[in-house]
Amino acid sequence: MSNILLVVLTAVIAFFTYLVWLVYHRIAWLTGAMESHSALMVRIEAGRAPHGKPIEVIWWDPTIEPFPFSGAHGQVATLERIYVGIPPQYRRHKHGLFRRIADTAKGI
Repeated sequence: MSNILLVVLTAVIAFFTYLVWLVYHRIAWLTGAMESHSALMVRIEAGRAPHGKPIEVIWWDPTIEPFPFSGAHGQVATLERIYVGIPPQYRRHKHGLFRRIADTAKGI
């Protein structure tokens, strides 16, 4: 009797684990969809040019060179140029393990 109960309990736990995995898979998809929607909206709004001159949108791979940043607390943000990071799974330059370790050691 206890063996049957143990098998049933294991099957129930496995089923709930599968359901949790499905939920996390959907959450990951939704998060990715929201990020790509936000990036697309930035590019659309930049092209509309509310002040007359279109805003330049540049693709940037942070694994090659860090984002150019010159902002500081309390400083006015200018919207002349927007840098959009290339997602890791699309056309990003992939470095080998030793290069990544060396970059980490340099603080890049």
